[in-house]
Amino acid sequence: MSAFIITFFAILAVSLTVVYLLPPIYVSTSTILIESQQIPEEYVRATVRSYVEERLQTITQQIISRPNLIRIINEFDLYADMRKKYATEVVIDRMRKDISLDTISSADIRGRGSSAAKTVAFKLSYEGRNPGTVQKVSNVLASLYLEENLKAREEQAARTTAFLEKELEQLRTQINDYENKISQFKTVHAGELPENLDANRRTAEELRRSLEQLGMQFLSLKERRIYLEGQLATIDPVSPVMAEEGKSSPAERLLFLRMQLINMETGLSEKHPDVIRLKSEIAELESQLGESSPAVKKQRAYADLQRRLKTVKEKEGDLHPEVIRLTREAESLKKEIETLSREGKPLRDASEKPTNPAYISLKAQIDAIDIEAKSLLTQRARIEEELTLYRKRIENAPLVEKAYNDLTMDYGHIRAQYNQIKSKELEANVAREMEATQHGERFTIIEPASKPEAPSKPDRMKLALMSLLLSLAGAAGLVFLLENFDHSIKSEKEIMDTVGLPVFATIPFVETAEEVATRRRRWIVAVSVLVSAMVVGIAAIHFLWMPLEILWIKIQGKFFTHFMNVMKF
Repeated sequence: MSAFIITFFAILAVSLTVVYLLPPIYVSTSTILIESQQIPEEYVRATVRSYVEERLQTITQQIISRPNLIRIINEFDLYADMRKKYATEVVIDRMRKDISLDTISSADIRGRGSSAAKTVAFKLSYEGRNPGTVQKVSNVLASLYLEENLKAREEQAARTTAFLEKELEQLRTQINDYENKISQFKTVHAGELPENLDANRRTAEELRRSLEQLGMQFLSLKERRIYLEGQLATIDPVSPVMAEEGKSSPAERLLFLRMQLINMETGLSEKHPDVIRLKSEIAELESQLGESSPAVKKQRAYADLQRRLKTVKEKEGDLHPEVIRLTREAESLKKEIETLSREGKPLRDASEKPTNPAYISLKAQIDAIDIEAKSLLTQRARIEEELTLYRKRIENAPLVEKAYNDLTMDYGHIRAQYNQIKSKELEANVAREMEATQHGERFTIIEPASKPEAPSKPDRMKLALMSLLLSLAGAAGLVFLLENFDHSIKSEKEIMDTVGLPVFATIPFVETAEEVATRRRRWIVAVSVLVSAMVVGIAAIHFLWMPLEILWIKIQGKFFTHFMNVMKF
């Protein structure tokens, strides 16, 4: 019992001493309101669309970065004792633990039963030993949150605008490329595009009808030429010439003599002196004008026969022997002329020109028909060439249409994408201006950090109660250990159990005054040694390993983490 009491009071004394020696910790808190966008979203949509919690975590990591914390530590000369003993990383970790952020959601304000909880504010706290320094550091941290939030929103809006502008420039280049491709495609396939298909079909149909009309016109001209050639064959190209002696040219004189010979042969025989004289004179003139070819002579003889046959028929009738003989000679001579004509022999003397007006008129009409026919053939060749071109365009239309549709479809997609991103870029510029003028979502300090009047840590009453519980547990543990390691016999029952024999009598232990004093001294020395060891151990931990307040914070953190894990299960 005495061991329990001594141990209890020894541990209690040490624990209370430690609780009393723990330095006071002051906490200063700033409350920051998260104000929503000042301009309705149906008019201007912000480019920063992340959740508040996510942005708070991002800003927190930026603020508690090594450069920022070192700057604040140097500015306010924080953790002066720790900086002399520990590395900079340990000091920075200590400051990170001293900074805390607690969010306030709409559910906390309206009650846990409300739905769609949204973070509307947060509390930023900093703890330390000096109340004035704690307040200053807390305000600096709050201002950093405001600056970082504004900077982050402006940078994100600027990045969004820059990204959209870059995308627009790339799309603009692609649009120009496709416009050039479409322009080149239209140039290469001019007249073969889908919009030209109906016009090509109509033009091809018109050309086909034009060909039919030209064919009909050509056939009509051919028939008319055959008719005129038939009439031309029945007309003597040379009309009778009445020329006075000595007043005509040799050619006209030759023509006049030939006509006179024809008239004489109808009434006189070939041996008549006048006929012989005329023939002699005609031969002399022919020799002067140049000898005619056999084909021309036969053609001229055939014409003379035709005229004589016509004259005899008018006088004697169709059944006269002379008419029959002249008809046979004329037919035989015609066959010879046709044979010479097929061989390409000239049928008319070059010096002999037609003088019969009817013959000349018919010949002029035939020549006009030939010229018109040639013109029609030229038109037909041109139209056939154009028709072939349009038919080729119509045949190529499906392939050209597919390639053209692919180009225009890709161009339309890129153009639609460009218009969409252009609209977003305009919205991003407006949103960027809104962020620059601080009309977007922003942080506002509604309760700046104040100078704490009383420490928030440690809670000495709670620690004292924990010391009492620790003392009870330590004393009970010590007694339990002493009982387990003490193997001496203390009762009659233990003797009987040990030797297996009955006990007849017991003699109580008689302790002298000197033995009692010795035992008491031993207990006092043991307790003193125990207390001294505990004090020395605590002092060594505080000065050589880690300050007690830091150790206590770590113990609290681990205990809280373990407790939360247990509560989850």
